[in-house]
Amino acid sequence: MAHLINRTRVSDAGYAMVVVMGIISVLTVVAFGGFALAYQTFHEANVNTQEAQGFQAANGALDAAIARLRLSGYRANDFPMHFTRAQLGSGEATVTATVGSVHEIVLTSVGRGTDGSAETIRVRLFVMDLYGMNIAYGSGFNQSAGGKFNGNASVFGPFYTLDDLRQGENLGNSMAGGFGWGPIYINGGTLDVKSGYLVDVGLLYVDPAHPDPRVVNPAVTRVIRSVPQMTIPRVDNAYLDATYAQAVAQSQDNIQGDPALRPTASNSEWGPVPPPSGPRQYLGIAAAGARADAYKVIDNNSVRDRSRTTAFVIGGSQPFGRPGDDFAWDPHPDRRTLTVWGTVFIDGPLDFTGGRINYVGNGTIVANGDVRFVNSDFVPLNGLLPGVVPTGVELPNQRFLSDQVVGIATPGTIRLGISSGGNAKNPDGVPTHAGAFFADRQIIIEARVMMVGSVISQGIEVSGNNNMDLRTSPNLGDVVSHAMPGFGLNVVSIGGWARQ
Repeated sequence: MAHLINRTRVSDAGYAMVVVMGIISVLTVVAFGGFALAYQTFHEANVNTQEAQGFQAANGALDAAIARLRLSGYRANDFPMHFTRAQLGSGEATVTATVGSVHEIVLTSVGRGTDGSAETIRVRLFVMDLYGMNIAYGSGFNQSAGGKFNGNASVFGPFYTLDDLRQGENLGNSMAGGFGWGPIYINGGTLDVKSGYLVDVGLLYVDPAHPDPRVVNPAVTRVIRSVPQMTIPRVDNAYLDATYAQAVAQSQDNIQGDPALRPTASNSEWGPVPPPSGPRQYLGIAAAGARADAYKVIDNNSVRDRSRTTAFVIGGSQPFGRPGDDFAWDPHPDRRTLTVWGTVFIDGPLDFTGGRINYVGNGTIVANGDVRFVNSDFVPLNGLLPGVVPTGVELPNQRFLSDQVVGIATPGTIRLGISSGGNAKNPDGVPTHAGAFFADRQIIIEARVMMVGSVISQGIEVSGNNNMDLRTSPNLGDVVSHAMPGFGLNVVSIGGWARQ
């Protein structure tokens, strides 16, 4: 789960940037469902004032505890939480937490009214990190037009999808199981696994109105006949406007990335460089197509209108920026390093080309058009660290360095084309792509891809006879750039409550 120090990173660019990020926070609230215990849930009309005071205290404490979970996730040291009469008004209360299965937490709130009356409320919650999952939240998870995985495919970590999830006859023979670690959430459908192939996901949530899932090994996978509802932030016009404005504001400095470079500039990105003071304009060589007054905005004019019809290319032979700049590209064959700190906005399509791209920085590239990876891997410069996976085992290539994680957001499609190749059923392999990919329309995987991090889209399509491996990271949500949709909020859904 997230740590508060990472969940509350703030910009020091001043009030204007706070306003911009405030807009983003409002627009990208993530929630499976709201939490409200309405007063009509009191026992009939004869509930007296003493009971109501105890209930109000317990309920108010739950509201505060759930707000904390949304912000910083579950942390054992946060509990028990004690709330005073000064905080609640109606009395005092204590909230304790019991961890159940993966993602499930039971909160118990004991409230005492101002006159000494007591009330206990117990709530079962789902608490998840948006960027600790792979999600197909709209048209479902399409494993080719025939509803099958073509080639060898595997998904490790929490996965949420709509409609039925099937493994068909084209499932590769080297595949021991299409899904690992889990849980899997199938909203509006069920799971149909080809006989002979194991699904080791621990927990499988399926729609109660659909047929029982075909699980080969019930001893390994526990089936739960209910699915939390999910609402996901969108890469809509409001989000695009906010991130465009943010990229413009952040173009006034160029001091991130290299701790040795400390010019006097206004620091509006989060990073390892201590924030200096005093104004300084960008002094490097801007990328071709950048606004004259905003080097982190690639645009034909000064309006967000998708004016660029030709894709902006990252990966070519032309360098831009300088070492340590917020947005820079070093094409030297021995390095091929992209630097992204803060928010970069491309007002049109974006192509990554030319082979392996090593990135540094903590940032988000927002493309107001489709994104293509053409014969290009996309990975942190220094790779990934070992990490503990949901099975409790430490494996290599799991965790991100906080200064080497880049996300991509688009209202269109992200297409992962030819790459160096992934290996199916490989929970610890070196990735071909790593980070956070958010495509409002679709993510199309048409190559041998091993993706570590998070892919979120209305639909995820695997096409062609390819190896595909989607693997979540245990710490991506802690370090992902604050410009990604839904940054800073955990997914919280109520699974049931009882008044005692």
